[in-house]
Amino acid sequence: MNEITLEAEVNRPHQDLTALEAARLLGVSKLHVIDLLEAGEIDYHMVGADVMFNAAEIESYKSDREHRDAEALVSA
Repeated sequence: MNEITLEAEVNRPHQDLTALEAARLLGVSKLHVIDLLEAGEIDYHMVGADVMFNAAEIESYKSDREHRDAEALVSA
């Protein structure tokens, strides 16, 4: 994926992301995003039959995950 696509996703903080867009932003698979929502780790809402994610919430989850990962490396 190119930088322009990721920047477009990040620059939409009040807009919805599809599961695929959220996955690309997080650097994981679409299936993993679905696993995260089923585990209650990320919020979602339905738009018709589509699962959608708030872009700002996905960015916040990504930031929190990176922070946790960095702390785990320091304490290891």
